[in-house]
Amino acid sequence: MYSAVILAGGFGTRLKPLTDTVPKPMLPVGGEPNLIRICEHLCKNGFDSAVVTLKYLPEKIKDALSDSCRGVDLFYVCEDEPLGTAGAVKAVWKMLTDDFLVISGDAVCTLDLAAAYEAHKKSGAAVTVITHTVTDPLQYGCVVCDKNGRIEAFCEKPSWQQVVSDKVNTGIYFISRRALDYIPENKEYDFSRDVFPAMLSANEFLLGYEAQGYWRDIGSFAEYLAANRDFADNSKNKAETEGSVCGDSFRLGKNSAFINSVAFDGVSIADNCSVTESILCRNVTVGDGCVLQNGCVIGEGAIINDGVKLGYGTVIQPGKTVIKSKEGGFMIKNKLFCGGCVAVSDNDDVSTELCRLAQAVASASDGPVGVCCDVKGKHANKAELFCHALCDAGASVYDFGAVVKHAAKTAGTYYGCDITVYIRPCEDGLCVEFFDNTGMSLPLSEEKRITDAYRADKEKKDGGKIIRISGLSVLYYNALSDSSDLHGIKVSVKGGEDGAGLPEAFSAAGADAGNKASPYTEKDEYTVNTNDGALLLGQNGFYCSFDSCLLILLSLISPEDQPVISLPYFLPQIYEKTAKSNGIRVLRYLSKPNLKQRSDVEARRLRTSCMWCHDPLFCAARLMSELKRNKMRLSEAADKYAKGVVYRGEITVNEKEKALCMRRLYEAYMPYQVSASDGVSIVEGDAEGVAMADDSDKIRIVLCADSEEAAEDAVGEIMMRLGNSKDFNEAGAARCRPKTWFG
Repeated sequence: MYSAVILAGGFGTRLKPLTDTVPKPMLPVGGEPNLIRICEHLCKNGFDSAVVTLKYLPEKIKDALSDSCRGVDLFYVCEDEPLGTAGAVKAVWKMLTDDFLVISGDAVCTLDLAAAYEAHKKSGAAVTVITHTVTDPLQYGCVVCDKNGRIEAFCEKPSWQQVVSDKVNTGIYFISRRALDYIPENKEYDFSRDVFPAMLSANEFLLGYEAQGYWRDIGSFAEYLAANRDFADNSKNKAETEGSVCGDSFRLGKNSAFINSVAFDGVSIADNCSVTESILCRNVTVGDGCVLQNGCVIGEGAIINDGVKLGYGTVIQPGKTVIKSKEGGFMIKNKLFCGGCVAVSDNDDVSTELCRLAQAVASASDGPVGVCCDVKGKHANKAELFCHALCDAGASVYDFGAVVKHAAKTAGTYYGCDITVYIRPCEDGLCVEFFDNTGMSLPLSEEKRITDAYRADKEKKDGGKIIRISGLSVLYYNALSDSSDLHGIKVSVKGGEDGAGLPEAFSAAGADAGNKASPYTEKDEYTVNTNDGALLLGQNGFYCSFDSCLLILLSLISPEDQPVISLPYFLPQIYEKTAKSNGIRVLRYLSKPNLKQRSDVEARRLRTSCMWCHDPLFCAARLMSELKRNKMRLSEAADKYAKGVVYRGEITVNEKEKALCMRRLYEAYMPYQVSASDGVSIVEGDAEGVAMADDSDKIRIVLCADSEEAAEDAVGEIMMRLGNSKDFNEAGAARCRPKTWFG
């Protein structure tokens, strides 16, 4: 009987071209294949036998390890079809002892497995998941445990909005026999995605155990490079190879430097070269006077001719000869997307970056791509360039021209665009914002597809076309006017770009839409203020924000007109409670779904039939109509339906501690958590709300409370739990009259 299973069948797609000729588990770390390191570590922790599951390039693993490696007897099983992590184990379960170990060949590990096994046996858990704390959990599966280590939830490859823990699943498990009952025979099945959630639903005991020692997944170029630096023997390195790992027969010429890099066997670098933070596969030859900047990856047997300069992140395929300098691709340290956007700095070659991004979008999209620019047309020429680059890459392109941002979000609804691109100015250049067919930012799975395509060299394809479409903003404003009855109401509009077409839209709904805005209006007169992207609806000197308007609407609107609505998880529970008390069913959706999340699909699709729930302008129009129907003033409705305050703010944290901060909050407010939600649900005194991380160095907070004092007291308690009160930034929390909701 064998005491362990080593999963070594992965294709290592993200590490191409390193894995074109070498299986991912056999990539050298510190000069030694990682799978050999794993065998040695198993032996040190008391394991003397293991089954190795194989799929990709199996002979290269069997030839290197043979029947025994570093004191561990090995038996190999090759999969005919991919079975996933759990399916592969199920296929060999008859060969295993009870309470066996499952370990991935994709990670470098020195964790104390012996101590973990003792904890597993003592606990009586059906499964013990070895966890590890990381600063950036997005590429892993988050493990959420209670104070006793009992696992409460898994979140596979979360977005920052879903992160509530810095503990991640290492892919190392102790499995009891009864856990195998949850795995079907001969079917692709995954432990973290399929088996563990099913076991939690059946109330099985799963233990999360944080083992001591080193662990790093080598699933990306950056992580692989970092692992090698961690295991570099710098005592043997000269200054010219500081922080580097150099394979057998490595040659470095005169006046050359090979810094913080990895060279496989047989690499030769000529004189006067500079190579930094790059990876060179077997038998790569670099000619005289070459420069390889950070993030270059050179495939096996490639030749870089004399004098060639390779820019940041250039990837060269195996066997290629490079005869001229390249501008580069992507920096392996950089994250392409941030907050649903891709920023292009004025310091970049803007045209080159936009064309490369457009080619990636075309490769990742399965349907038409919409392209818009800011309503003033500041970047109309950049949008035109993006359209042509999409077309050259074979995409069907809808060029909507200059539109308001709210209208850009409706392109998926009106024209079936899988992806809509909105190009607008930002502080350091321009921002390329992305929306899916529901008007939300792209799910992580789509961002990953675009990022992977951006990293690759995509050739131009035939079949692309550009269709010019004018009037997207008109469609948006027509829908706005159709949503409300404003006859007999006078409306003044004050604001910038997003208010450009509002007077006409309100007029089409029957309103007397004046051009001059006044904060002091009569009973049936309103001011809609759209300055700075905010919404303030005013009447007779009284103003309500979008938060206020939405809460009032949820109380006034007829459930016969709107029986079901969708709201984001990030809105506090008071909104859902208000809607339900009015007879309206509520579905919730995530701010940014992860790779596998499907629970909120219906809620996301429903957004287009209840625009007033998330679009401030639709909300204002619908509220004016409902106030007219109910013969109420805005201040009367606010006093009756929106007593209290909504407090919005943000906490600035060290990015390396952001996941830890979210875990502290989760553990502090554990009894109040909502399953499958964004962020952490908070109940503090008379205040309730949500705290949620974002892609920057911020944790955003929205709280509902009876008074400003209660909200501020709650914020103080939150900061005390984080132990970092000096960093709280109140700039995002607007002030307004007592007994009104504000945001």
